[in-house]
Amino acid sequence: MYKIIVFAGGLLLSSIVYADGKQLHDTACLQCHASLGGGDPYQLYRRTDKTVKSLAGLEKRVSYCVKAADVSWTDQQKRSVVDYLNSTFYHFK
Repeated sequence: MYKIIVFAGGLLLSSIVYADGKQLHDTACLQCHASLGGGDPYQLYRRTDKTVKSLAGLEKRVSYCVKAADVSWTDQQKRSVVDYLNSTFYHFK
């Protein structure tokens, strides 16, 4: 029974982390991205000449943007934003 509870808790936590990553991203990043993307904050992710070319590059970019946006995210929060961006836009393995 304990293993089932732990497994179910893990599934719930992973869905919360994804939602948290989207919420963190949308709150801290969309305004700046909209100004950079001509009003479309998601244009940076959909363009053909993406500057982020790997998961490590995405992690580095998120860390840079955290500093540029002057937000105080924990390592786990940065990870959840990376996971959200990767699963939604980049699909790095």
